[in-house]
Amino acid sequence: MHLLTAKRHILVQCCLLLSGLAVASVWASTEAVDNKKPYWQQAPSLPVPLQEIYPAVFKERIIVGGGFTPSKTPSFHGLGPSKDVYLLNPSTERWQTAPSLPERRHHLGMVSNRHYIYGIGGYSGPKDDAWKIKRSVFRLDGKFQSWRSGPSLPIPLAESVYVNVGKYIHVIGGKTISSKTGKKVDSNAHYVLVNNAYWRKAKPASIERNSAASAAIGNKIYVIGGRSLAQGGKNLSNVEVYDTKMDTWTTLSPLPIASAGLSASVLGEKIIVTGGEVFGPNHQWQKGEAFSNAWSYDPKIDKWQALPDMPQARHGHGAVTLNDTLYVIGGAAKVGPQDTLQSTLSITVENQ
Repeated sequence: MHLLTAKRHILVQCCLLLSGLAVASVWASTEAVDNKKPYWQQAPSLPVPLQEIYPAVFKERIIVGGGFTPSKTPSFHGLGPSKDVYLLNPSTERWQTAPSLPERRHHLGMVSNRHYIYGIGGYSGPKDDAWKIKRSVFRLDGKFQSWRSGPSLPIPLAESVYVNVGKYIHVIGGKTISSKTGKKVDSNAHYVLVNNAYWRKAKPASIERNSAASAAIGNKIYVIGGRSLAQGGKNLSNVEVYDTKMDTWTTLSPLPIASAGLSASVLGEKIIVTGGEVFGPNHQWQKGEAFSNAWSYDPKIDKWQALPDMPQARHGHGAVTLNDTLYVIGGAAKVGPQDTLQSTLSITVENQ
């Protein structure tokens, strides 16, 4: 072969080879994108639709109890309070029934420590008065046999935040009954359950609110958003943190959107906040809106970052984290007692 012809032949071969590598690279890149899992994954759905729930993790199980569910004998716009309790073992991907609560409750605050899972306060009552705020507390031990009475709250509380730090359970804020007027008012009360035996007062929060979200990292409790009865049901974006060792409250950067009925849990050393709702003018929930937003808060730098929206708006849902996976459970797709959800979503620490 002539030398010039040989050089041209080698050049053509190199170009074809490089072209092939480029096509292979593009194909591999496209395949990686196509195979990438969506940010939000579908997780095992609840056995029934539930909203206004506060789930917890106990003995490597996710526990959901009480709440509002569609009912043939409703007490509030087609919904009735439930006394059913469900457990999810993520390894089996299946919800199971657990011992029922002693009575029906909605907005029942569930939180656990090493010894018990607690169901705290919330509401119950007949059809014409389904929003009676309760002081009573139930608890279930690790044998999962039956619920028994626990130490009653010092005052009636519902729509509070419920957090475990170490061996102590904290209940902060929410709605209570005014000793002066007998009407519902917001509270900034802060109680700590000691030795599973009695409640003691801790420093009150700086804000009176209900329907907020909370999460704990280390010895600190973060309280996020919520709603103010004193301001006509106005949503709040306020965030503050309680240091359990110092007994102090500190104001932090606000949530980017004022939201109530939202939920929060910790994933990968960050707090993930999801959903919520806002009422219409003059507390008209029918004219309100539910949110699909999701946010990540980094406590190390006190900053918020937007995450991909959930596939569907939801409020009155619960959020817990187990084995590096965060679960968003139940709730409602529209504001108030509408479109109660059975679905569960999840994200993993790999997405952080």
